[in-house]
Amino acid sequence: MKNTASTIKWILLGVGGLVLLAYPLVAPNRYTVHIVNMAGIWILMSLGLNLAMGYCGQINLALGAFWGVGAYTAALLSTRFGVPIWINMPLGMLLAGITGALIALPMLKVRSHYLALVTIGLAETINIIMVNEIWLTEGPLGISGIPMPNLFGIPIDGAERFYYIVLVCVVVGFLVARQIVSHRIGRSFIAIRDDDTAAKAMGVNVAYYQVLANAICGVYCGVAGVLYAHMSTYISPDIFEFKNALFVLTMTMVGGMGSLAGSVVGGLALPLAQEWLRAIKSWQLVGFGLAIMIVVLFMPGGVVGLTQKIEQAGGIRLPWARKPAAEPSRMEEPNVS
Repeated sequence: MKNTASTIKWILLGVGGLVLLAYPLVAPNRYTVHIVNMAGIWILMSLGLNLAMGYCGQINLALGAFWGVGAYTAALLSTRFGVPIWINMPLGMLLAGITGALIALPMLKVRSHYLALVTIGLAETINIIMVNEIWLTEGPLGISGIPMPNLFGIPIDGAERFYYIVLVCVVVGFLVARQIVSHRIGRSFIAIRDDDTAAKAMGVNVAYYQVLANAICGVYCGVAGVLYAHMSTYISPDIFEFKNALFVLTMTMVGGMGSLAGSVVGGLALPLAQEWLRAIKSWQLVGFGLAIMIVVLFMPGGVVGLTQKIEQAGGIRLPWARKPAAEPSRMEEPNVS
């Protein structure tokens, strides 16, 4: 059974990889490729949120702020100093990560719904700064003329070519997140999420890992921001408002909170569903809301969580099924000095 599942897993990975590489060549038009590119950016943000919220239990609705910091870093450096995306990317990740860590500091003092309110307030504060600091951000008018990247002399001047940059970032982001989850950092996140008092008693530095989780979330959103700025060539403060953080939260819940595969499933499903429902115009939001409600009510573990029920019902293990949460094996030594 194990060999069969492993074979199916590798076959699916091979077929999926070929489909992903060939997609821009067979896509019906450039707009559909753009939608998939946006889905990749949403997936990156959802992965960051899942690590902070799904694994570490940190409610964070300041995603728009992190996203905006990454995007404005790329926009300002590229339009004013001609800095390429390959330098903007690490700088955007660094600044967004620092923003995530700084925002996490006041979050250490509150819990539950107060935590959500604090993150919303901090995100709105950063958005107001983007609107009012006209000398730096051009205010509500935003920044235009952001250049698209250039790869070894080849201009990445269309959605089809930009697709491969987004794809590489998503694959690398997923693999890094997977390593974090399987590392001691991930086990500490899970221990804090399940019971922070017990984790602290076992020697886990709870405050450190909570700040780290939000910093990692900021880094993922920073990557998404840099990609978005160079792909769209224009940004303005309204793009990074709170509603987009809710959209990322929704796709993470629908895909599966506490599951990296859930971020991928939700990040693909919701943007595509949004486009399909656009055909019914004013009923789009109704259909979208009903779909979310059905998933949340009848699939509390998200779409990926269904695999657990299939496993239990059939006594089988699907290749993409979620692995059980690892037990904390060796925590940090308690500081008794």
